[in-house]
Amino acid sequence: MSKTLRSTAWLMNGALAASAFLLSNARAQQFTNVSSTSLPPLGSATEATKFADLDLDGDLDLVYANGGDANNQQSRILFNQGLSSAGGGALGTIGVYIDRTTTNLTPNFTQSSRDVQIVDIDNDGDFDFYFSNHSQGTNQSNTWFVNQGLAQGGTTGIFVRDMSRWNGLGSPGSSIPAAQVINSGNFAGGFVDWSCQCDFADADLDGDSDLLHSSYGPGFNAAVMTRLFLNIPNPNVIGGGAGKGDGFFREYNPSNAVSPNPSLNEGNAAGFVEGAQQANTANTAGQFHDITNMSLDVDFGDMDGDFDIDIYANSRDTRQRFYQNRYFENGGGLGSEGSGTRLYRDVTNAWAPNLTDASANYDGDIHDMDNDNDIDGYFLNGGGGTTDVWALNNGTGLLGANLIVPNSGSDDNEIDWHDYDNDGDIDPFISAFAGPDRLYKNQFVETGNINLIQVTGLASGVGSSTLGSDIGDMDNDGDTDVICAEDGGVNEVLLRNNLNVPDPIAPRVPNIQALANGPATSTARRVLARAFDNVNLEYFHHATGTLNFTVNGSPAASPLFYAGGNIWRGEIPGYWHGTIGYSVSITDRRGNTGTSSPQSVTISPVGLAAFGTGVNGCSGGHAISANSSPALPNPDFQVSVTNCPPSSIQLMLVSNGAGTGNDDFGIGIPMWVNLFSPEVYAFDLVVNATGTGVSSVPLPSSAALSGVTYHWQAIIANTTCVIAPFNLSSSGALSTTLFQ
Repeated sequence: MSKTLRSTAWLMNGALAASAFLLSNARAQQFTNVSSTSLPPLGSATEATKFADLDLDGDLDLVYANGGDANNQQSRILFNQGLSSAGGGALGTIGVYIDRTTTNLTPNFTQSSRDVQIVDIDNDGDFDFYFSNHSQGTNQSNTWFVNQGLAQGGTTGIFVRDMSRWNGLGSPGSSIPAAQVINSGNFAGGFVDWSCQCDFADADLDGDSDLLHSSYGPGFNAAVMTRLFLNIPNPNVIGGGAGKGDGFFREYNPSNAVSPNPSLNEGNAAGFVEGAQQANTANTAGQFHDITNMSLDVDFGDMDGDFDIDIYANSRDTRQRFYQNRYFENGGGLGSEGSGTRLYRDVTNAWAPNLTDASANYDGDIHDMDNDNDIDGYFLNGGGGTTDVWALNNGTGLLGANLIVPNSGSDDNEIDWHDYDNDGDIDPFISAFAGPDRLYKNQFVETGNINLIQVTGLASGVGSSTLGSDIGDMDNDGDTDVICAEDGGVNEVLLRNNLNVPDPIAPRVPNIQALANGPATSTARRVLARAFDNVNLEYFHHATGTLNFTVNGSPAASPLFYAGGNIWRGEIPGYWHGTIGYSVSITDRRGNTGTSSPQSVTISPVGLAAFGTGVNGCSGGHAISANSSPALPNPDFQVSVTNCPPSSIQLMLVSNGAGTGNDDFGIGIPMWVNLFSPEVYAFDLVVNATGTGVSSVPLPSSAALSGVTYHWQAIIANTTCVIAPFNLSSSGALSTTLFQ
């Protein structure tokens, strides 16, 4: 983040904090500075750095966003050598990094980067990069680098710039004027902007990661709008359309209004928030919004507890803003220009009445500080001057009184949450910039109240020009370590946690959204869950989740998708019917699993009808039924028949014509399927040891089949009794009308 316009008073505060730190440093150190043995000395102007397993080999790698106020520099990618894959060959020492920029970040070119976000934009299971750049020196766009593994068919851990991921910039529907679209050079395909930090989450709850793109404007004028880009299917593929996105991003701008070049005028209705632009608006009813603040940080999270993902937008010198996601208030949709509704509403004055304008709000972050399962806030330099404050959420989004953080008078730049002592509450690590970085111990677990105590003797050589940091277990020993991004050509600082005790704390999943009873459908039933863990919310990228469910007692499962903030999203296929019990489990990177309490829902069948009577077999009548409704597609569709000879193979007949119940073939069986119809099929009926036979027939995705009815009847050969004339028995018929 930018460090321009700093005062000498702030630097003096930093020097005083440094003196206090040195005096207290006689105690045992919580961290060891391993920079000299673990990091290559690159000496860049690094504004941000992030941990992630970039080559999917099981250890955490690093990426640096370089440039910032120093303007154009090459950003960097470093690989952990412990379980080396794309990182450079033979195994080495875990937690020791090698610079692989020239081979793994393609092409090499310089940018004025302030941040990098690591996110799986195309839902293929590996991480991609999004660099936030500014145009103070030369016109630049934010840039996409796509991991070439998995869906790309190349090597995992190789990242290639792909500006085609922008879609529709400067075209009808976009708020970006055509004059701001860049048409040549390394940034071609993007647009001119001044971006410090962006964030990703499933804003529209459709199962992919959308982009919130913030801007502070030229010269930090707070006049350029923040924008929301929705993840869409690949527009270059014929037949692409509705559904989860493939990592292409188009602006959500229901009014179709265009911003002037580059600032947004008062009264302009462009953008993702209800109403029209009005600087410093106090309106919370949707008539006005302010989306031109000086955002240096934006974060997603469910502030009001309704399972959609709200936005906190930091602002350096103006009012910090809160935007409420209105997905459920809109009846489960994005809103529209005709109705005046939008996906978001500016509710700053309702949710944060105690946060006022300041002149150094470089960052804030949101998390559950008191383990009551809602999102609270910590705001750097938010108490006037350079004093940090925190505030608690009442569960509906309203933040209470600002409470002062002790010893927070230095020029703080970023906060990162982690549970450094593994006691079950989250502790803030502060990138202080004008003095040594600080760590606070949250004493909530010990006392039942939040009391932030500065940890003295943090480490030797902690960062003194840190612009940002990140948390991650770089040596796979179970505790959280810290990487600090240093400004002004200073080498980065890597702090290894000396706790050396594996994290024992499982994620909490306090709430899952209740499903409504109803009929089976061809679309999946979305299940949303709120979750928390003892590290920053973004670290959920390294966790895995499972949606556990049972259908009439039979177990099943499907994967969960991390939706951003504290929200996870899963799907139960819509074709299941009966009593469905479900719960959510989330497993953190250390292997700790937390599970929600169970829920249940009753789903009625659709498209099924039984008719006709069969002939009893040796063990009685044969009931025929389907395990699920005949939706298109339905890969799990099965028809079952009871009282069959155990461990045998029998015959299932299927026709698109119904029979009349006559013994058409003189075999003693009334035929309820018409074997003279245009479509007749025979399937194996595989009988288990208890006498239940199953024919598994996956139903395809085919619009042409919607509305077509097929009739099913089982013919059973018996060997343990005599049934005239040929020892055959049968079920009645089951009609299945396929539907989309």
